[in-house]
Amino acid sequence: MLLVLVVLAYLYISPVRGLISDLHDASSRHLQVVSLERTYAQLRAQERTLARASTLEIEARNLGLVRAGEREYVVSGLPDN
Repeated sequence: MLLVLVVLAYLYISPVRGLISDLHDASSRHLQVVSLERTYAQLRAQERTLARASTLEIEARNLGLVRAGEREYVVSGLPDN
């Protein structure tokens, strides 16, 4: 009788151990999904910002580009404040 109880206990321990492992994996995957969703939202906001015409113009001006027909002037020799 004791042998049967030991075998039954062994048969129940393995699935319970697997269930606990699966729950731990699901929890870590959920944290990864939350992190990736947050990153995705940040990237979408950055994409919207960069796609605006005003942002494109500002970035082009920062790179030293000028519009067609404009003349670029360089002012040098200004005194320090």
